[in-house]
Amino acid sequence: MKSGFDHILERLHEASLDDSRWPAASALINEVSQTRGNVLVSGEGQSKDDARFFLMRVCRGDERRPDWERKYMEEYWLEDPSVMRIRSLPDGRLVSTGDLFTDLERKASPVYNELLRDTDAQNSLYTRWDGPEGSVITWTLTDSRERDGWGSEQVRLIQSLQPHVRHFVAVRQVLADAGALGTSLDGLLGSTHFGVVQLDRRGRIVTANDAARKLLRAGDGLADAEGFLRARKPGENTKLSQLLADALPPFGGGGQGGSMVVGRYGAEPPLAVYVSPAGERLFDFRPRRIAALVLIVDPNQRAQVDPSVVGMTLGLTAAESRLAVALAAGHSLRDIAGMTGRQEATVRWHLKQIFGKLGISRQVDLVRHVLRLEGFPGPFG
Repeated sequence: MKSGFDHILERLHEASLDDSRWPAASALINEVSQTRGNVLVSGEGQSKDDARFFLMRVCRGDERRPDWERKYMEEYWLEDPSVMRIRSLPDGRLVSTGDLFTDLERKASPVYNELLRDTDAQNSLYTRWDGPEGSVITWTLTDSRERDGWGSEQVRLIQSLQPHVRHFVAVRQVLADAGALGTSLDGLLGSTHFGVVQLDRRGRIVTANDAARKLLRAGDGLADAEGFLRARKPGENTKLSQLLADALPPFGGGGQGGSMVVGRYGAEPPLAVYVSPAGERLFDFRPRRIAALVLIVDPNQRAQVDPSVVGMTLGLTAAESRLAVALAAGHSLRDIAGMTGRQEATVRWHLKQIFGKLGISRQVDLVRHVLRLEGFPGPFG
């Protein structure tokens, strides 16, 4: 019989592929850990002024609360003294509300005395992790439902869940950036933004998309070794083998996901590799059932979109179109400022102009607009 922990992992793997499944995964976390709710946030930026959010999910019990998400951003975000303190926490450290609010703030801060009181979160546990490509992930477990507060078993369970929730966010972000959330296993094979390798229960390669096959044929970092996925460097291959073993445990049962980077020859940037069990609910009827999914992100494999197409389609100026394409190619605002010889403040101003024209407020939404235009011919194409 599967434990509550194993059931949580199953729900997390499902939610990483399909965003609509997160409330069910969150509800199970709350039930098993005996917490009143949890808050998961992923974003980037060095300060509140340049913050950008990729994900914000506030859940209580078995229900997502978008009204609380909006209320926090509209009324409390700029006044929250805990934000930058959470951001500066060591990766993976678990801290309590008392570590993030001073005695004076617990008496006078509207965040503590209104928001946290109304959401049963004045005695929460917090943690933060380094996310993909410089992003930051924070996870909050709101007040314990145990009569005497947080117990040692609760804390151990939360600590053991940390790498799995972190993996869920990372995989979700990869799929969201490519507009592939909710895509079927077969549908993922059509992606041109990352490599996809599907494995059977024995770890043999069942199929791969064009992007993955190109990488495996080159043998630069990863290779197809007689039907099995292998890393070029011995140490990295040992780690990859362990990730695959964790995702494909013997005798069935729930597997565990994980990620790593794989080095390549010369000055080529490393590949990011994400391994996830496919899950029982993703059963298909092929002779060799898909048991694990491997996503391979190559920083060089970015959207190739003609800026003129972006300008004509989205109604942007030439400068705005070049900025939008550069962001879709994975460059940061600081990188773009350096490449164009402009001040970062000027680049940010152009970005705000784009947001206003498109009626959006997040970089990830702009990137999705651009990625949809990949492959469209230019005016002279």
